[in-house]
Amino acid sequence: MDRMTFLWACTALALLGLEMFAGTIYLLAWAAGAGAGALVQWATGSWMLAAAVAAAVIAIGSMHAQRVRAARRAPMADLDLGGDVQLIRPLGGERWRVSYRGAEWDARLVSGAERAAKGAAGRVSGREANLLLIDIT
Repeated sequence: MDRMTFLWACTALALLGLEMFAGTIYLLAWAAGAGAGALVQWATGSWMLAAAVAAAVIAIGSMHAQRVRAARRAPMADLDLGGDVQLIRPLGGERWRVSYRGAEWDARLVSGAERAAKGAAGRVSGREANLLLIDIT
């Protein structure tokens, strides 16, 4: 084992040990990259090829870690759900202009359209982009 292979292997082991204390999957990606660099250095003797392979393994591992982390993250709750609105004027069909949080919003009636009238109260039951979905109470 030449000196560069030893250096790559020691770096991989140090990063692996550090990952066990820190608990981040990113250090695991770095340790895998350094381990791959050690293998390539040992097999070919080329430090430039070892560095390129290590960088590729680190990049792929970090992207995978980001995807895993994003998949585990809970989606944000919609704070508008259940909010009280007041119908202001019809826009045609089941679309209305409503007053919500001190501003006028476009809304679509989901249920209770037969009770829809100016001044009627409703609740936000969902959202499609900036369009509020309303249930008339």
